Amino acid sequence: MPLSNQLPFDFVLYNEFNFENFVVAENNQELIDLLQAAQLAENFYFIWGEAGSGKSHLIQASCAKHPNSAYLPLQVFVEEGESILDGLEQLDLICIDDVHLVISKSIWEEKLFALFNACQLNATSMLVSSGLTPLELNFSLPDLKSRFSSGVTYQLHELDDIGKIAALKKRAQTAGVPLEDEVLSYIYLRSERSMSKLFSVLEQLDKLSLAQKRRITIPFVKTIMSW
Repeated sequence: MPLSNQLPFDFVLYNEFNFENFVVAENNQELIDLLQAAQLAENFYFIWGEAGSGKSHLIQASCAKHPNSAYLPLQVFVEEGESILDGLEQLDLICIDDVHLVISKSIWEEKLFALFNACQLNATSMLVSSGLTPLELNFSLPDLKSRFSSGVTYQLHELDDIGKIAALKKRAQTAGVPLEDEVLSYIYLRSERSMSKLFSVLEQLDKLSLAQKRRITIPFVKTIMSW
């Protein structure tokens, strides 16, 4: 993911987020096929879905396929200010996560509008994620709403129960966390069902099992999570 010296921030990808370990809901397969293509067919993609639906995972996986790209999680970088968008149009692909966090902020919207136009001129692809559709966002700049509504819009659907357990199992395998199926089922049945919460529980159990040098068993999970 090479960046020009003009870009001051380190847009780091998490390598464990890739297409190989992304569990696909059946009604998301068309989107996955589009994003896995060697070259994106469109210049702008707007992906929306509820928290925990896998938006961050998916756009990081997309970024990882393109060497001259940047992943920009606004939840992390929003405090840096809108200047982090400067110069990004020189890349082949820009992936902006949680864009809804800066919509209604006029300075951010003006920067996003300028970036969108620069990307169109440079044939740079943009992939943005949001918790809401373009029509539901409270834009202060009508022209940006028009631009964001003009591209390919997809809803990322939440996994069903079987898919969520499969995603949790894949995350454990990727992280090298040994978990038996009965332990996975126990965690799933007692935890909040969002993927973000399930992954958080898994991370907590992994850290504490390493610290205490104990296997993650049902009794261990009961003790740690007070279930």
